[in-house]
Amino acid sequence: MRWIDVASEMEAGHSNGLEVEVAGVALLLRRIDGGIFALSATCPHHAAWLSQGRFGDGRVFCPRHGGVFDLATGRRIAGPFCPD
Repeated sequence: MRWIDVASEMEAGHSNGLEVEVAGVALLLRRIDGGIFALSATCPHHAAWLSQGRFGDGRVFCPRHGGVFDLATGRRIAGPFCPD
């Protein structure tokens, strides 16, 4: 695997995260506790843009159906069943 620069550290620190496209994949970058994490920019349940959801406690809340995902791991915490 090779490293690909996709944004500056300052850009990734935006309060709603930063959406970027890498090799045809939409990612959401978000700063948590000094680290920058990346996960799919869209909810796997119905492809809602997660950057339009709420953020809090290291989680993102899907704006469409209330899914909740851990920003550091991408794991589904609550909401409709869908892949992590």
